[in-house]
Amino acid sequence: MMSSADYVSIDPALPQLGTAFDLPAVSALYEEWWGQPGLRVRARKVHGVEYQPSARCVVTHELVVERGGDEPLETIGVVDVRPAELALRAFYEDPALPWLADAADPEKVDRHLRTLELAPQAPIVRAVPVRYKAGSRCLLRFDLQAGSVPRALYGKVLAMDGYRLSRTLSALRDIGHGPETPRILQPLDYSPHLHMFLLPALAGSVEFHEIAFDPTVASAARLEWMWKAGAVLAGLHAVRVPVGPSRRLADDARDLVRFSTPVASAAPALALPFDEAIGWLAAVTNEEPPPVASHGAFRTDQLLVQGDEPLMIDLDRLCGANPARDVGNFLAYLRWKAIRQPHHSSFIEAAIRSFLEGYGSVRTPPDERWTARYEAGAMLKIAGRRFRNLDVREWALVPRLLEEAHALLVRGERAAAFPEAGTHSLPASARPALDVDAMTARLRPFLGPFSGGTAAAIVTKAEVIWHKPDHRWTIRYTLAGDGDEVLGKIYRDTARGRRVHAVMRGLWDHAASGAPELGVPRPLGWLAEISMLVYLPVSGRMLGDVLFDQRAAVYMDLAAACLSALHRSPLALDTAFDVPTELRNLHAWSAIVGDRYPDQARAADRIRRRLSELSPELGAETGRPIHKDFHHQHVFVAERASVIDFDEVCLGDPNFDLGHFCAYLALLSCRVPARVATLARRRDEFLTSYDRRAGWRRDGRLAAFYAYTCLKIAKQLCTAAGVLPRPHGEEEHRQTAAMLQEGLAALDRGF
Repeated sequence: MMSSADYVSIDPALPQLGTAFDLPAVSALYEEWWGQPGLRVRARKVHGVEYQPSARCVVTHELVVERGGDEPLETIGVVDVRPAELALRAFYEDPALPWLADAADPEKVDRHLRTLELAPQAPIVRAVPVRYKAGSRCLLRFDLQAGSVPRALYGKVLAMDGYRLSRTLSALRDIGHGPETPRILQPLDYSPHLHMFLLPALAGSVEFHEIAFDPTVASAARLEWMWKAGAVLAGLHAVRVPVGPSRRLADDARDLVRFSTPVASAAPALALPFDEAIGWLAAVTNEEPPPVASHGAFRTDQLLVQGDEPLMIDLDRLCGANPARDVGNFLAYLRWKAIRQPHHSSFIEAAIRSFLEGYGSVRTPPDERWTARYEAGAMLKIAGRRFRNLDVREWALVPRLLEEAHALLVRGERAAAFPEAGTHSLPASARPALDVDAMTARLRPFLGPFSGGTAAAIVTKAEVIWHKPDHRWTIRYTLAGDGDEVLGKIYRDTARGRRVHAVMRGLWDHAASGAPELGVPRPLGWLAEISMLVYLPVSGRMLGDVLFDQRAAVYMDLAAACLSALHRSPLALDTAFDVPTELRNLHAWSAIVGDRYPDQARAADRIRRRLSELSPELGAETGRPIHKDFHHQHVFVAERASVIDFDEVCLGDPNFDLGHFCAYLALLSCRVPARVATLARRRDEFLTSYDRRAGWRRDGRLAAFYAYTCLKIAKQLCTAAGVLPRPHGEEEHRQTAAMLQEGLAALDRGF
């Protein structure tokens, strides 16, 4: 439980922030604000929070107000915290909802509804706020005169004009009640003056999520409800009604940006993975399928159960959208519940399947890649809201949420970039690599560590997770039991694959014999019949995901130690960095950039020519093992750092790996400008640590290899290659230009 002082420590620029979360203190403030003798106010709980770091925090409270012997009044109060003041108001004094005051006044709303012939038969005696989101909407309960049937109605007051929504809801009502027509809570009417939908009270209805997650209800019955939820959503998507402007993934990505500041302020370590994930979504340029009528915020609490069917509610975000948007949102909230309440995890996995099956009973489910993207976007929204709403008790769970979003984006990005990366793209001789029974037999000699001394390990799943077209394929094998994983990399060039196997074996032995700071994947063996290298994945987190973690400096030290150990290793290699070949590469890269962006041709060619002049420095040292593709997405950190992907390893100059690593940090700075200073500090920590361990001294070679890598990155940006995410359009051009300028500046300043 956080104290008021803890909230102040979150944001010293808002010194009175803690008061808004101190219920006894805020109760006294409300009493003083009302200023009526004998009035008592009790703040029961915080109702909602809208936080803008260093600028403002709007906190709403559920209040009970007592006046002498009168019946207690339930209402909502608002505390507006700013750097120099703390102001209070009633919920209905909302400048963005100027009509809310009339809607919340029983006499005025009753009189207004009677004028429009919308009023119930009995007079409204009380208007009670049920849900309120400052500046957006408010749900009111209108209690009717005692003895009335019904006893209450509801009014949903919106900041937006609900006329278009009312037309759409009317069109949905007029469709009729066929077996596949979505069941939607229809308003009794709409008041344009009050921006309010008048809603019925549903006797006997139950909130869907109360049944779906009630462990006393049989799982089979709950899964049937999930099936029905999928069917009711598909029913909405199947109808053709006017819904107004459509929303696309790019729109959602733009909306997510508003969460970046709260995330960076409260959890700096999460800023980079959060902003990078937004960048991935914004970079998607694939054509989306035709829009359908979309709920806009579909999740389990947007459904009621009435009778034997679910009833869809809260359609005020109705829009046109890719059907994957609603599906992804629903799945994201289910997975978030599994993170918060792990005891529901097994049921939720089954519920997801039932939901999709129910959807498929009405219409074809959305493309999995689009669903993954929208699900990831919804997870980012959930994560951002934890910080915007100051849900501090759930902050510790956000890294898990971001990891799942990242995994979904990687899966979607890889599927989009390499749609042919399935069985049909493998060499014919290697296609049996996806046959789990055949691979259980083939891998059996390597799987002793997983058998536990009992039955042999069994492969239950084989999945292509990465593919370099026409060169190599990485397959993940999941084993029965605890879900251990083994990786297999198939090489079209068998000699290259054997060479990488030998490199990994040599580095594994070197680490085991006295270089514990060097972490590498454990090679298990070579399957000659399918040209596959078999190895275990490394443990830990990707270095790029922890660059803003509290232990980031430690992780940079571990990465430097790992690289230094690799450079000192006694690997016997038969290839070396070849300057003439690399100069030809630079020429080709420069041409690619110039063809893609003529305005950048001169900068690319200047780097090429400068490096040609510096060719003696490029080849000054060629006798040390180097990784040749060392960057933050090829390093994993735990108790030590581990490096992966040895396809480019050769003899060369250690300065190459140092310049390469720093250039990719510069790319990160380009993508997340707000973190430039922090990333520069990470770079300096890495180089200082490497210097301490390897006795290295900076000279002109570092600048040369740094510029080389900047041109390489520019080429990758122009060809949709390189580290994820991959930008498109104006962002691709901006990053290309920035990396070329970075390379030129490094050559001018000596790094």
